[in-house]
Amino acid sequence: MKAARVAAVFLSTVLLATASQATTQLLLSRDAASSNHNTEYKGVVELTVNPGFDDAKVTILLDGQKLADNLRSPYRVTVDFGPQAVEHKIWVQALSADRKRVQWSETINRGLLPLSVKVKAVDAAHGFFEALATSPKEDPITVVELWDAGTLISSVKEAPYRITVPPAVLQTGFVQITARTKSGEEAADFWSAAGDVHVESVEVRTVPIFVSVVDRDGTTRVDVDRSAFRIMDNDSEATILEFGKAFDQPISLALLVDASGSMTYELPNATKAATGFVQRTLRATDRCAVFAIRDVPRRMQELTSDKMSVEQALGSIKPLGQTALYDAIDTAIRELKDEKNRRAIVILTDGGDTSSMASFEDVDRKAREAGIPLYFIAYDTGETEQDKDLDRLRYLATQTGGFVATASQQNLAARYGEIEKDLRAQFAIRYQVTDYAKHNEWRKVRVVLASPKLTARTIRGYFAP
Repeated sequence: MKAARVAAVFLSTVLLATASQATTQLLLSRDAASSNHNTEYKGVVELTVNPGFDDAKVTILLDGQKLADNLRSPYRVTVDFGPQAVEHKIWVQALSADRKRVQWSETINRGLLPLSVKVKAVDAAHGFFEALATSPKEDPITVVELWDAGTLISSVKEAPYRITVPPAVLQTGFVQITARTKSGEEAADFWSAAGDVHVESVEVRTVPIFVSVVDRDGTTRVDVDRSAFRIMDNDSEATILEFGKAFDQPISLALLVDASGSMTYELPNATKAATGFVQRTLRATDRCAVFAIRDVPRRMQELTSDKMSVEQALGSIKPLGQTALYDAIDTAIRELKDEKNRRAIVILTDGGDTSSMASFEDVDRKAREAGIPLYFIAYDTGETEQDKDLDRLRYLATQTGGFVATASQQNLAARYGEIEKDLRAQFAIRYQVTDYAKHNEWRKVRVVLASPKLTARTIRGYFAP
């Protein structure tokens, strides 16, 4: 990954016409013995080629990337090699006027390798892995770490970097390793159990997903580059075809508000906060539906782009009876199922389910089939016990790419604001995967980011068409 970034610097470097800006000279001569191995090349370097004959056309490749093509006398370019001296291989091809072709190569900064890490399975069945890592000599590696879904599992500080992967992580079929240097630079690589799987037939398909990125402080990030994303679909790495900000796309929302008897005194504050969320979030191209969670869920407003109708529906909700939470989620999924827009279900509840016909397992299956993120606001009224229900809410949110926020009367509006920010910051990705797939097979999805400081939140999978 680091080497790729270095190569990108070379390709984006402007070829300068004067030597006054160069600090170091590098001569590549076909006929003379090289003395370049005695010099470390970094920063701005003037590179001059001596092809051994006049009137030549010279092509220069740097680490396999074309740096100059059909270069004429004086066969000179100026390149910025970056702040650190790292190993590079330079190829020179020269074509004479009478079509005589010569080529040769030279390695500079030999042994001074860039930051890189490669995961090697020593005995994958028993969880034994080794990380092959390199770094510039002036910025040595200080630690190699094993991560699982943004959680640090173990670390090694001295080579050889041998890591034993716990069975629970190994069962996921996915191992992520990072190397960090003294300066804080990081490189990452992963191993997938699907890498050695042979299949007899393949299918090519594209899959759209929406991804939120959060840092270790739980802050939603919008400044993550496309190159930082890698997508695993059923443990096979996918090819990203499209990447952009999801905020540019319309969204269809379902707002679910707990209107059971336990919310009698809190409902005015709850609907006020939900109304504020609608006012801040919905744009002219968006659609929203409103549901009251009672003994039997009631749709207060069907999907509409009329913001005033949504606000009126929220204001008309009255408390009554018990909490059919799962039935309400099931109803909202059906409401959004055929929507072509980006979708989300936002649920405010003060407790778990007490009266649904649908089971937790039913909602779990339907939510995963629909691929709609579920955002829960667990509202603490002080009247109900929530701890036993939060685990189920967190599970549903995690499976679908949403999250659970706990709220009180004092911070309820802020919790809706967190959901609003998450929806605004999502990345829209369409990727292509090529491998064997059975109809209606559950396909695991995992988004890996280049830095362990960041965690991607998206659907955990989908059913193959």
